[in-house]
Formats: sequence, C-alpha cells, structure tokens
Amino acid sequence: MRPLPLIALTTAELRRPDDVRQEEHGEPPRIEAALGLSYPEAIERAGGLPVILPPLRPEGISALLDRVDALCLPGGPDIHPATYGAAPHPELGPTEPRVDAFEHALVRAADRRGLPILGICRGAQMLNVARGGTLHQHLPDVVGEGIRHRQTEHGSVPTHRIEVADRGRVPQLLGYAGREVNSFHHQAIAELGRDLVVTARAQDGTIEAVEQPGERFVVGVQWHAEGLRAHLPLFQQLVAAALGGAALVAEAG
Repeated sequence: MRPLPLIALTTAELRRPDDVRQEEHGEPPRIEAALGLSYPEAIERAGGLPVILPPLRPEGISALLDRVDALCLPGGPDIHPATYGAAPHPELGPTEPRVDAFEHALVRAADRRGLPILGICRGAQMLNVARGGTLHQHLPDVVGEGIRHRQTEHGSVPTHRIEVADRGRVPQLLGYAGREVNSFHHQAIAELGRDLVVTARAQDGTIEAVEQPGERFVVGVQWHAEGLRAHLPLFQQLVAAALGGAALVAEAG
C-alpha cells in the first residue's frame, strides 16, 4: 500500500496578541500562525496528508521541500505590492511582508523541483507574483461593482458564475455545478506570470483561474475551493499529482 502523499500547506495569516482575546488560564500573548481548518480538511478528504508550515527562514526551504510531495497555498491577507514592484493603493488592506517573502521563495523553490502546486485565492495571486506577474490592488477600480467579489455569505455559498476555457485542467475537473463559485477578495491577477495561462474568468473579466499547460499540475483559483464540495476534484488532482499520477481525476472516475 502506497503511503499518503505529504502536502505542504502554508499559513498565510499571522495573529498578534492584540488580535485575540486573552483567556484567564490560556497561553501568554504571542504572535501565532493561523490557518482555517477547511484547508487541511479538504486535503485529507482528497487523500493527502497536510503538513502545515509557519513562515520559515529561507535556508530551511530546501530541506523542507525535499520531504514533501506537493504544495498548497491558501487564502489570506493582501500581498504587499512591493513584492511585484508597485506602490501601495489607498485601499490596500493588511499585509504580512514576512509571509510574502516566505511564500514567494517557496513557490520559486517548488518550481525548481517541479512539485505540484495548488493556489487558493491569495495563493493563486502569490503563484502569479512569484512567476513575475502583477496584481490589481483594488478590483472595483478595474471592473466596477457589477459582481460582488467580496461576498458576505458563508464560504459554502456560491455567489457568482465563472466562464471556463475550452481546454485545461480546471475546465475538465469542474463539472457544471463547479462553475458557481464563492468570492472573498478585492485583489486579482493583472499581468500573467511566466508559463501561466487563463482557464477561467468571471463575467466581468476578472481572472478566476490560471494554470501551467503540460503534464505538471500547477493551478491557481481565485475562489475558495476548500469551502465548496463540488470543487474537491481540485484537491484530488493535487494529491494524484503528488503521487506521480498524470491522468486527470475527472477522466479516471
């Protein structure tokens, strides 16, 4: 029996003592790495073993990636525009430069090894930036308010539809129900990074999915796929790629 693949999963959010309530008998105040449980749960449901990563020093990245089979980048706060050589927009939200630097280096190191990558929301944006792309810092300035890209409904509730390309992993993995997505962002991909193509857009033109053509699994989706049952095939294909399988889950089952 083959061992379950190890999927490295970053923690894109840091919580500081002022961000949380101190319990009477709890641990002392400190900076904490935070991650919603829906991400590791989705990886587990897909057949993988999540390995949750805090922001590491650069010298630790190589040894880490030698021991894992794939990389998943979750959602989180805005990416600081200095990461892609832009000045801050007045609507820029909270950022974590330490996390930006770690994830940027992590993607580049994963690319050198040819590891499978799945990016979710901020993770898709970081995949693009690490490959030399840029972001729209405040989407309403670009596409207006026709679609609410920052929904108030729960993450399990889809709020808008995407239009998919004729070819690509994302169109093949998502059935008809998978073309309804949730939305929790105000930044989005602008100029594409190296070796990425667009395979889904919102009806207002916002880039919703990018991927690398070819056998290697590299996919970024702008929505929160971990919250939508119909989107589990994205995680299943990440796990299949981590095990060395090239065939699409959608085709196999």
